[in-house]
Amino acid sequence: MTLAACSSVATKPDELVIKKTDKVLTAQGYSRLQKISSLTQKQHQFAQEQAATVSAYRSLAKQLYQEKLADGLLVADQVIKAEPFRVYFDLFLRQAKVLQSKKVYGQKSVSLSLVITPRFYKCISSSVKVVLHCLREEGKIQFTRIGYKQAAASTVNLNCYGCSSQLSVSGFSKKKNTVDSVMLRAGLYDAEWLGNMAVSVLSRYGVLTHLVFE
Repeated sequence: MTLAACSSVATKPDELVIKKTDKVLTAQGYSRLQKISSLTQKQHQFAQEQAATVSAYRSLAKQLYQEKLADGLLVADQVIKAEPFRVYFDLFLRQAKVLQSKKVYGQKSVSLSLVITPRFYKCISSSVKVVLHCLREEGKIQFTRIGYKQAAASTVNLNCYGCSSQLSVSGFSKKKNTVDSVMLRAGLYDAEWLGNMAVSVLSRYGVLTHLVFE
């Protein structure tokens, strides 16, 4: 009985992922064939194609959002849960292929096709750790914001406790400047700043006056 219980616990995570086979989604997008005087003929054709393709992607995304996962969840529920799911969704959506591009009754029509694989369901149904692993395995992590490594907060001298490590820049000293330290202890740091600004303004004024009147 003990072995049976251990076995059921070990297989429980796999049960949370619905077993899926390849599924093909198709979508169509349209754009009006209106003339734009500021564009050349080729630019106009490209703009129509682009508008129709974006429309098709939107339609395809709506369908993909509604794909069912385990426990009554939808793909959309995972996408809004954490950024790695959204990133994986967006990059997967870009794998769609153009089936057809043609003119239909004064409009440009573009048809897209996207094959949803069992791997997609597995990655999008799991935890943030798993979806990040999927991005790394597919070589996509370097194309995302979540692929950047944050620098340690200790590498920059921000002189504050709540500063984010995202603002850190390697190579800066953690020690205060000697003059700044003395001025801070004497309560004259603001006076030093005002003095520097006054000298800078007067110097620029003198240079500009010399250039204008000489």
